[in-house]
Amino acid sequence: MEEENIPGVAVAIVEGSETVFMQGFGLQDIENDVPVTPETLFHIGSTNKSMTAMIIATLVDDGLFDWDTPVVEIYPEFALSDSEATETVTMRHFLSMQSGIPDDAEDSFDIDNAEAADLFDFIADTPLFAMPGEEFSYSNISASMAGYLGVLANDGEYDDLYDGYARLLKEKVLDPIGMKNATIRVSELENNPYYGKSYILNGSGSPVEADPEDFDGDPLAPSGTLKVNVREMALYLSTQLNYGQPPNGTRVVSEKNLTETWKPDLENYGMGWEVKEYQGLELITHEGSFDNYLSVIGFMPENNFGFVILTNSEEASERLIAESPTFLIDLFLKEQ
Repeated sequence: MEEENIPGVAVAIVEGSETVFMQGFGLQDIENDVPVTPETLFHIGSTNKSMTAMIIATLVDDGLFDWDTPVVEIYPEFALSDSEATETVTMRHFLSMQSGIPDDAEDSFDIDNAEAADLFDFIADTPLFAMPGEEFSYSNISASMAGYLGVLANDGEYDDLYDGYARLLKEKVLDPIGMKNATIRVSELENNPYYGKSYILNGSGSPVEADPEDFDGDPLAPSGTLKVNVREMALYLSTQLNYGQPPNGTRVVSEKNLTETWKPDLENYGMGWEVKEYQGLELITHEGSFDNYLSVIGFMPENNFGFVILTNSEEASERLIAESPTFLIDLFLKEQ
């Protein structure tokens, strides 16, 4: 933090159901000298994608569809720009980034003037770069489509997709785990004393407050607009390590369908997770960046170990986020 002028960091380390380390470092608000605590709310960016995958896993548990059910069976009006792709694309394709929607398609989507339903019209006219299941392309649009298709499968309304996703996330993931402070709506946090500011570096390398990018109604919400504190992210990691059961004992999702999201496919990407190997051990992880925040979460099922690091300056924290996971794993393994 000192070397890179990182304003604030929150860290938690989990072993099974127990949070064995949790601490805030630095400041969530430089101007008012407010320290980061375990209650400080950060954007978690794309680490939100694994929660969208968990939602879909609960809907598979409910028998609404299977991972490989064509989505036209879930929502008959659904269309991609290729008729064959329309008939074959599945939830698994969307969550594992194999839908055929190119990563740069988002560049043409007018996110500031769009609603969630506009994504459906947009992808119906977006040329595909491959057929579903053939190629990997990391896409916020793909993950968001999975979230909204989940809303529709759960009897949600087409003209209420954003709010429907917020309710579904709360009902299926946040409330059962005990993540009572987490939200996708920035309006709920504007006067919250625990909501941390984000920072960029000025010409001399000092942090200055960044202009917010977040807004209610973001049509790409299922891909990464959640705001969470490190205490509640530790509960989420425990839920993963305990195969779908958080420390409060509530069964959130079946082991069968949760672990399906961990299975690597193209580019070693599962559904909302990157699957790596470190020291011969499986590491399931994901980074997230949004609104000038940067984060990383990860866990090792074989070792019952997980970590989360949240920061409030993407620009200043790149090296921290890149190097800290292996540093923490090495510390953990040394103690075994």
